[in-house]
Amino acid sequence: MIPTPIVAHQPVNVDTKTITIPLTPLQLIDRSRQGLAGTETSRIAGLLSISDKEMARLLNQSTATFHRQAKVGRLDALTSERLLVLGRLATYGSAVFQDQAKFSRWLRRPLRLLVDRSPLDLMDSPTGIQLVEDILGRIEYGVFS
Repeated sequence: MIPTPIVAHQPVNVDTKTITIPLTPLQLIDRSRQGLAGTETSRIAGLLSISDKEMARLLNQSTATFHRQAKVGRLDALTSERLLVLGRLATYGSAVFQDQAKFSRWLRRPLRLLVDRSPLDLMDSPTGIQLVEDILGRIEYGVFS
């Protein structure tokens, strides 16, 4: 059986359009506990336009461990949750910038608000991910820093 990708959004068909609805916190926990397919690591890395080495850092793993886990059938709950949150952030960032390439460039750009660190530098911790989401919210609503 081929595992189906699990994302941090649920696709919903409305007429002929498909929209996505963010997972509730409880749904995110349930999906994390089920464990994502190992192939999701590469998919999320692609959404963020980052290398395997960068993704391993975001998951707090060595590159060797990252590659080994990517080959297993199901990931552990902690790694699955981090991937779901990173996937949600990638989707949100692409929507805010209305372009995945622009969002990817922004992730690597040092920001004065972050004391000249890039958003990507902070995304290896839950607090850093939340900070990046907060900044994206400010950009989305036109609140300047």
